[in-house]
Amino acid sequence: MKTRAWEILPGAISWSILIIPSLLSFWHPEATAIFVLMYLVFWWLFKMLPFITILVGAYKRLRRDLKIDWQHRLDKLGARGQEIVNLVIVATYKEELPILETTIQALKDSTLPNKQVVVLVATEERDKIRAAKNVEALKKKFGRSFLAFWSTEHPANTLGEVKGKGSNIAYAGHQAVPLIKKLGLKPENVIVTTLDADHRVDPKFLAALTYTYLTTPEPLNKTYQGLPLYFNNIWDVPFVVRMLAMGSSFWQMIESIRSYRLRNFSSQSQSLAALLKTDFWSNQTIVEDGHQYWRSYFTFKGDYSVVPIFVPIYYDAVYAENLPLTYRESYLQQRRWAWGCSDIPYVMPRLWKMKEISLGDKLTQTFRLFDGYITWAVGSLLLAFVAWTPVWFNHGFQLSVFGANFPSVYRTILAVATIGTIVVLTVSTLILPPYPRKRRLVLDWIFTPFVTPLAHIIFGCIPAMDAQTRLMLGKYLEFRVTPKNIDRRTGAKSVSVIQ
Repeated sequence: MKTRAWEILPGAISWSILIIPSLLSFWHPEATAIFVLMYLVFWWLFKMLPFITILVGAYKRLRRDLKIDWQHRLDKLGARGQEIVNLVIVATYKEELPILETTIQALKDSTLPNKQVVVLVATEERDKIRAAKNVEALKKKFGRSFLAFWSTEHPANTLGEVKGKGSNIAYAGHQAVPLIKKLGLKPENVIVTTLDADHRVDPKFLAALTYTYLTTPEPLNKTYQGLPLYFNNIWDVPFVVRMLAMGSSFWQMIESIRSYRLRNFSSQSQSLAALLKTDFWSNQTIVEDGHQYWRSYFTFKGDYSVVPIFVPIYYDAVYAENLPLTYRESYLQQRRWAWGCSDIPYVMPRLWKMKEISLGDKLTQTFRLFDGYITWAVGSLLLAFVAWTPVWFNHGFQLSVFGANFPSVYRTILAVATIGTIVVLTVSTLILPPYPRKRRLVLDWIFTPFVTPLAHIIFGCIPAMDAQTRLMLGKYLEFRVTPKNIDRRTGAKSVSVIQ
């Protein structure tokens, strides 16, 4: 299939899943009702029920790994543990100095000795004046804290590049290579981690990363994924945004337990040797994180995987200048994440042409790729609206025995499925930073079951359908930086409530 056909396919499938059962409700309402009930049972038995178990397991793993003295384990490896240097690339565009200071300070506070850390602040020429001032201030404050402190300025309007983080960090990576050589470091002894400007590593993260890298078989064929938790400002953001942030954090916890499904997300770590083989990150996409998984997967001819590290990297949840703008930015962020569906036209032709990859792996990767994006787009819409079209559109169905019993059966199954909400709330109570007011905890428990379905539709399904429809129509998205508001960021340290 040609590229345009692959671009059209995900949106076409999603729209078909929503439209065809709705139309069948006029003529064959029983078929639509059976389809919906089968999907609901499948969704509960094979998705939600395992998710609940996995989330509890992920919480236990996080709690366990945060208690480990990773630096002590690293010290026991002797000289080999001291040979590894962590190059941390902090990408920034239009962020203010206080945001960057907290990110660099978190690196400085790491249990891994600072002499094993190199910081590179990757700036954009498009933000030249602010970036120059920020870099000067950061070098003055942190310049002597690490093995080295570098900065790069990605040229504006570079021909053939898509504006975005990928182009910036790819340029920074290339610029870092000769500097790494001057330090006398071998590429296989350098771990490269990319951070957004608001990411703060847990004090134990770099030590855990280094130890995992040294004790993992074939370490060059791996990406190492810290656990993203949107907790930096979790008690500052509105209730709905807090739900979205918790949902994103918990989903990453679930995926980390199912490491066979894990993909690169936002902050990621690879060896410099591996990045040299992939020519660093793509400068052709606005979703460079997930895309890097596939670039690495094909570079290593399928012999590639992502290794989860259950030590957090703390992110900011979306919080803009006012409530309407916060919700708008939340929607746009979700749509940009959903634009990962644009990987499908890149992946499918390469996957099925590569002889080194087995047929089983090809089928598995294809199913997971489509299942993830299609379910994201249609799941909640199917359960909330399409499920009721036989009742709404066909009076005869309402009068039948099946039709009369359908609503009660459907609601019962759905009510049983909501038990997952209780588990999620319990885990969130255990894992989140201390509650500033106990009343907020009570309100969260009361309103979450009612608000969650609507939030999934508005900030989940609709932006995903938006992204797939744009891809289907050839209206490609451009990169947008989610604004960071330092005045609305308390900076609570969530690690203390887990230890």
